[in-house]
Amino acid sequence: MSNDMETTIKKLVESLAQWNSIRVIGLSGGDRSFPEPGGGDIDIFVYCTEIPTGSERQELLKSLRGGIEQIEIGKLTSGHWGQADCLSMAGVETWLLYFTVAEARLELEEILAGKRLGRLDSYYYPIGRCAMWKTMRVFYDPDGILASFKQRLAEYPQELALAAIDHHLNALDDVEDLERAVGREDVFFFHFALDLALDHFLQALFALNREYFPSRKRSEIYLRGFKIKPRDCEQRLRQVVTLGGNAETLEQSYGIWNRLVRDLRLLIT
Repeated sequence: MSNDMETTIKKLVESLAQWNSIRVIGLSGGDRSFPEPGGGDIDIFVYCTEIPTGSERQELLKSLRGGIEQIEIGKLTSGHWGQADCLSMAGVETWLLYFTVAEARLELEEILAGKRLGRLDSYYYPIGRCAMWKTMRVFYDPDGILASFKQRLAEYPQELALAAIDHHLNALDDVEDLERAVGREDVFFFHFALDLALDHFLQALFALNREYFPSRKRSEIYLRGFKIKPRDCEQRLRQVVTLGGNAETLEQSYGIWNRLVRDLRLLIT
């Protein structure tokens, strides 16, 4: 399976690179192994001076033989994931995500300047793009564009860390919804408020450890490797979530949460 995917990707990259407007092709997720068919998807990011039209992309993909099928051009057409085509490659759902080099550079600079600190719609974390670029597997980068991104991101900027910590700690001050949910013994409302608060807690903790926050996926794996964190951080977070699922233990869950936030603040002050 892995060899089939490697061969198919190589063929795809060689074809895409024939367009002069395409300047970078990379795979998100670093060197993780490819999923089995039906076991996940992969994202291939394509950065261009000018994005090829849908008809051009359709013609190129249809010209490829062996392992590429079920092509859907323009499955996504704007927003955080660019112009996106979806296809099956060696049986694995594959997304080709097209952006311009100019918009990628602007996004990088604004993130590092602390202008995109919060979570946006559909659980998109701008700073997660930095985590992706830093670990992206490079297939094509003749101008060294992605290499320059990686160099910029090699060391987490102090200014970004301070801005992120300040932003997310300030957000944790707003406990009105959590307290109302506990007072009403409203489990669903509590989880809504906790989800928002947990986002801010994790992002502050990632910034404290100078790690770009990738997303909520595999957060606990990252936490296990952090040197700076509240005592028994992962276990206490699991307690907050578990106890927050029962109206009778909401107050206990909230108490553990408050102590976690307090301990986080003590690490920063």
